Amino acid sequence: MKSGVDLQRAAMAEICSTRDDWSFHVTSDPLTRFLRDRRLRTALRMLRVRGLLDPARQSVLIVCGGVGGEGVFLSRYGFKDITVSDLSEEALAVCRGLEPTLRTMSLNAENMAGIPDSSYDLVLVQDGLHHLPRPVLGFTEMLRVARTAVIVIEPHDGLVGRAIGTEWERHGDVVNYVFRWNRSILNQATRSYLLCKRAIVLPHRMWDHNVVVGKLARRFPERWRLTVAKTVYRVLRPVNRAGNMMVAVVVKPDGDTTRGSGL
Repeated sequence: MKSGVDLQRAAMAEICSTRDDWSFHVTSDPLTRFLRDRRLRTALRMLRVRGLLDPARQSVLIVCGGVGGEGVFLSRYGFKDITVSDLSEEALAVCRGLEPTLRTMSLNAENMAGIPDSSYDLVLVQDGLHHLPRPVLGFTEMLRVARTAVIVIEPHDGLVGRAIGTEWERHGDVVNYVFRWNRSILNQATRSYLLCKRAIVLPHRMWDHNVVVGKLARRFPERWRLTVAKTVYRVLRPVNRAGNMMVAVVVKPDGDTTRGSGL
């Protein structure tokens, strides 16, 4: 029987072999970029307000990076040292085609044994941990190899997610359980691994229904589409605490590169 990791690798290989248009990752269309990038921009803003964002100097490892959509965004944002990792060699080949300046690495997110502790300033995952058989293990590996902070963008565990969210994703023979995060899980996983009170855990909930919002916005003339999409999310902002998505930043203690210090 194939492991969950093997199944995900096979699924990505199939997607890459059957799809020939990845232009939405590099498009300059304002609506598409807004819908794709708003969660990433929120995460970077959380770092910026704490004085922890320096794109020209910081190295970034993207975990479960697929064909490199997040890498393209970070490159356009100003980051110079970006590594996109994934299990799928087919996905990484697509990534190199989309943005040749990106480094790529074949990597099992649950076992980054080949990467030393504190190797990258920032380690980021977007919609990737919930594909892993052991999502918390993937998260703690991110904590280990990060020097400054970890960014986690994943489905949030709440009433809305349980009521209307997908619990099981099926792609042919591949079955994936959608693991959802919340403040408690994130905080406990961080504290239990780092054994450090001084780590800063910053979970932020928000609404993310980009497919639905995109379909709605495209019913309007092109010049109004971005405004419509921004208005929808602006209306939802007061009830973000009930949102279906978690954008979280975990900041490691300054100078604490050894697990267990700083009690």
